[in-house]
Amino acid sequence: MNMIELKRMSKAVCITLLLALLPACGGGGGGSDQPVDHSKYAGPIARADITTSNAVAFTTDAYAAGSIGASANVIGVMVQNDDTPGGKLTTLPEIAATVRGSIPQALARVQQAAPLPGVAASSTVYGTAGGSAAVSMNLNESTGNFNGTMTFNKYQNLSNGPTITGSVTMTGIYNAATGSYDSITMDFAPLSATTAKGSATMYGSFAFSATATSETLRMSCTLSVNSSPNYWIKDWTYTFSGDTLTITGVYYHPSYGYVEVTTPTPLTVSSFPGVPTSGVFQAAGAHCSKARLTFSSTGTTVTAIASGSDQWQLCTE
Repeated sequence: MNMIELKRMSKAVCITLLLALLPACGGGGGGSDQPVDHSKYAGPIARADITTSNAVAFTTDAYAAGSIGASANVIGVMVQNDDTPGGKLTTLPEIAATVRGSIPQALARVQQAAPLPGVAASSTVYGTAGGSAAVSMNLNESTGNFNGTMTFNKYQNLSNGPTITGSVTMTGIYNAATGSYDSITMDFAPLSATTAKGSATMYGSFAFSATATSETLRMSCTLSVNSSPNYWIKDWTYTFSGDTLTITGVYYHPSYGYVEVTTPTPLTVSSFPGVPTSGVFQAAGAHCSKARLTFSSTGTTVTAIASGSDQWQLCTE
């Protein structure tokens, strides 16, 4: 793989880094074969009945799934630019983007090492703001595909970003026609991230893919934030195209059970890191109960259609 191709890949990385702010974790191919240790989730496995008392847990908290430093009933997504001494909140896609962003440097180091065919090259990459990652990678010079591992040791790319520790197994599929990677998958068991507001421990995978018109982040994982019981973010898919973002997946809450999440009205965003200015994020529970997080240019509103509401009475589920 020549340096022109590597530069093109770096441009693709910048596009993928637009996945930075949104919540979620895990990845793989979006199916049940993803490497999630389900045993770490010990909460209810039945579909949750959404009520007015837990609607926030399934909307704002779920949308900011895994926000380090968030607490129950705090709209973490709306304080991402918090300048208070504790620093800003960090979401799992930001963690995913930090890990993903280390790969171009790793590829460049491996290419410089010029390993023998079929032999993994070893090297070390360094975070811009501190820490390092030990790399063992096999790069196929003919196809551009790669596989290997990275072991992070307090790796940090931004001074206010997460510090990453743990090992990741990675695979990349290169497209010579576009000069970029069609997909990059990273499995971890576990991976930890620390910020001024706390820490998170994750078991699962991230998967990034792109076409000419859209970028997609898929993930599944169990997650503990600040030693909390494990949440389970299952088969979450974020698709960004133009200025719209759609989200689908299943969210398991350790106190209530699971809901299905969707964006019945796609979110309007200038980029993945941007806070939506319009659109609806919805959680659907048992007995047709629903909770919706509606975005506007001035903030967000949570509404609940609980089992005892008039709208619920019209439901045939």
